[in-house]
Amino acid sequence: MTPSPEQPEKPLLITSELLGLPPYVVHPQDLSDSFNLVPGKIGSSIRQIDEETVVKYGPTVSLAEAEAMQFVSSHTNVQCPKVVGAYVLDGEGHIIMSYEHGKPLHAFWENASDKDKETVIEQLQRYLKEMRSIKGDYVGGFNRSPCVAGEFQWDYDHESDYEYGPYPDEHAFNDGIMEAISRARPWPANMDPESNGYNNTYRTRRLVHSLRDHEIVFTHGDLHAGNILVRDDLTVVIIDWGTAGFYPAYWEWYKATWHGPFKPSFIRQVERYIPPYWIEANIMNQIFNMILG
Repeated sequence: MTPSPEQPEKPLLITSELLGLPPYVVHPQDLSDSFNLVPGKIGSSIRQIDEETVVKYGPTVSLAEAEAMQFVSSHTNVQCPKVVGAYVLDGEGHIIMSYEHGKPLHAFWENASDKDKETVIEQLQRYLKEMRSIKGDYVGGFNRSPCVAGEFQWDYDHESDYEYGPYPDEHAFNDGIMEAISRARPWPANMDPESNGYNNTYRTRRLVHSLRDHEIVFTHGDLHAGNILVRDDLTVVIIDWGTAGFYPAYWEWYKATWHGPFKPSFIRQVERYIPPYWIEANIMNQIFNMILG
């Protein structure tokens, strides 16, 4: 009997229960042919497939990001890309969404009038008030997915698939931050309690766990000026929801300001639309520097 030829395996397609089946799946070859590339983050690419539609795709693109955008659109007045469909194909996430026309906030700000600037800030104030009014009962990515942030991406053992959270509360989240430090910079086992290493670890743990008693609120998690677009009609659109989830109330301020505003004076504008947490941000900047080494 002649053995039958092996059939090629079908691509593994995973979809979101919240979003349902996508209206179509973009062929991988179409993403690598002649479409215009829009700059994306590490681990993701964005390609424009027609005048009004883009696809964000890559190994770090998650269904949770699409779910977060859908949630924002249906529960708030915050403007963000409209999700057409989302799926994971052979391990790569894909989000088909509207292409948003507009200038990044830093480009808009340079030549805008004081009146137009105030219009934009007032919108951001309303957006953040709405978002932060949505409380969470866990800490982590949207729809109880793991935490997504730079603090959780450094691993001495290079276990890229290691997941942090979601966590039941802020105390457990702080334990996760300590774990992230230890995985990025492993401490020797059985250290002498009188050693500098032992006491540095003790001080670090006490520092991290001084972050407590914060409300857990819905958070974008990367609200720098490049992720805020201003349309010609001055409507503000927030993009790139890959780090969205529920985090302690200080997290939005910390993540929006940790690498500094696009111009020094703009920190005083950020302070107007995101409640500032100067002490917590200072602590987390120290922690992030420990993780980076």
